[in-house]
Amino acid sequence: MLRPSLRANDFLVATSPAMCAVVEQVERYADGDAPVLICGEHGTGRELVARVLHQRGPRGGGRFVAVRPSFEGCDGAQVEGDDACERARRALRAAAGGTLLVKDVSDLSAPSQKTLKRAIRDRRLESAAEVHDVQVVATADIDVDHAVEAKIVSRDFYDLFAARRIEVPPLRDRTADLPTLTERWIKHYGAEIGRGKQTVSARAHERLALYPWPGNVAELKSIARRLVVRITRSKIEAGDVDEVLPNVATRVPLEDLAFEEMVKSKLAGLLARIDGYPVHDLYDKVLARVERPLFDLVLAHTGGNQLKAAEILGLNRNTLRKKLAELGMEQNKKRVGREDRALDGD
Repeated sequence: MLRPSLRANDFLVATSPAMCAVVEQVERYADGDAPVLICGEHGTGRELVARVLHQRGPRGGGRFVAVRPSFEGCDGAQVEGDDACERARRALRAAAGGTLLVKDVSDLSAPSQKTLKRAIRDRRLESAAEVHDVQVVATADIDVDHAVEAKIVSRDFYDLFAARRIEVPPLRDRTADLPTLTERWIKHYGAEIGRGKQTVSARAHERLALYPWPGNVAELKSIARRLVVRITRSKIEAGDVDEVLPNVATRVPLEDLAFEEMVKSKLAGLLARIDGYPVHDLYDKVLARVERPLFDLVLAHTGGNQLKAAEILGLNRNTLRKKLAELGMEQNKKRVGREDRALDGD
């Protein structure tokens, strides 16, 4: 959620075609009149879109009141024992002249749906006992249609919003917006903690684009905050991103991979982790890490007999002894020194 003190317009990024379509709908529905339904996965920025809708319309100077389905959180004294319908009426009065946002409308109780439906319909009737001068905006997840079919949301209540329905795309479907979103949130959190200007490298942006973002923009904000807190350098590199991004890639068991594919898979992880850091001896590091387990297993197979091990390996015995000494494996005792964390990473 965006704090009310921030300007929502500054954080609505619309480079991708999917978000451009959202902005077009916002401009079309920002007349401060009929109800609007904003649908999408959690974390996509539905409340942000609602705030932009409010700010760009004639009600922008009025109040923006956001409430949960229970209508708790609206202004006014909470009365012990009052029901959701009374809280709904109080929320409508609190948002008079502005916008009332009801979050997760599929969770509204049936009586609350009736209260809102009556308020929306009666606002045009001079004979109504209480006329609420407010635009009602609601958010819903992508299963709202199923909620209507299951009669969790009444059909006539849903129909009040259906003509003005905005679909906010998941972040994975608007990756063209990702670089700008990332830079803006990095700047925002950097300013909060007094950090100097930080930039994101091209490779780091590529890494972010490959991630599927199951938590959408909300997850991106969390990742941006963690990067700002952890990285003190002026440029955020791909390796920094790999340190904070969850590993959600589908894994294939190593035993199901051909040997070369298995090695390639491990090396791909290594290259991802060292990107952006100075490395000058990668060849030697990789060979050492391949030779050590190979020699260890062959020596175990031969019972520690270096002559037999050298024969199996196709090496001269003296060459094998020299390599064992270099690797700290004399006497078939594996001595592991400081290890490269990047190579050992999953």
